[in-house]
Amino acid sequence: MAPAIPAVDCHAHVFTADAPAIAGARYRPDYEATLGAWREQWARAGITHGVLVQPSFFGTDNREMLAAIAEAPDRLRGVAVIDHGTHDADIARLNARGVRAIRLNLMGVRDYTEYASAAWRGLFERVARASWHLEALVEPGRAAELARSLAQSRIDVVFDHFANPAIDMAPTFDALRALAKDRNVWIKLSAPYRTVHRDAGALARHALDAVGGDRVVWGSDWPWTRHESGRDYVESRRLLDAWIGAERARRVLWDNAAALYRLD
Repeated sequence: MAPAIPAVDCHAHVFTADAPAIAGARYRPDYEATLGAWREQWARAGITHGVLVQPSFFGTDNREMLAAIAEAPDRLRGVAVIDHGTHDADIARLNARGVRAIRLNLMGVRDYTEYASAAWRGLFERVARASWHLEALVEPGRAAELARSLAQSRIDVVFDHFANPAIDMAPTFDALRALAKDRNVWIKLSAPYRTVHRDAGALARHALDAVGGDRVVWGSDWPWTRHESGRDYVESRRLLDAWIGAERARRVLWDNAAALYRLD
């Protein structure tokens, strides 16, 4: 699987073993996941570029992610966690350091209507002005709730981990299909083991039907926090071919990802 063409892993995390977690963090790995360890695996899987997603347990302290991007700014992009008071100048500084999106990890959040508030709408407007997007991890079957809260914004959205539908997938993918009528909506084909579904191929087919082949990207979810056992990076990449076919996978891995994260 030597990298004959460029390819992007759009979802990975780096962290040291001892940087403190935020108060109330749901978990904190007791090991480190270094940029070098991730990149060492790229060649075997045909990967040339990557996107680092801010770990939830660091909250809005993006320093470790930014430091990693600085080691290979031509190859790496980032998805930061920021609060709704973040201003245009702060966003511009993060953009200059390779950040291209913000993340909402909504696991454990009871009420998604907060993201329809004036404060969050203001942030989404500033993010959209920067040509960034929102990446969201929702609880199973709750993508439609977030979609309703975003109705008054114009921000583009990436739904992580197949959009995490409930057993009945229709409400999730119907909501994304409707949301895509007035903005770009993407689905990240990643971490099926974080969903309630066993058939990742079926999830991928529904995702493609909902948002189209130009609006899906792939991520390894390395280092697979809390799901580390039995994982293999090369196998994670090969699964994409099984889900959507090798020819389509090549387009997903570069054309789609490069457009979304502004890579060249």
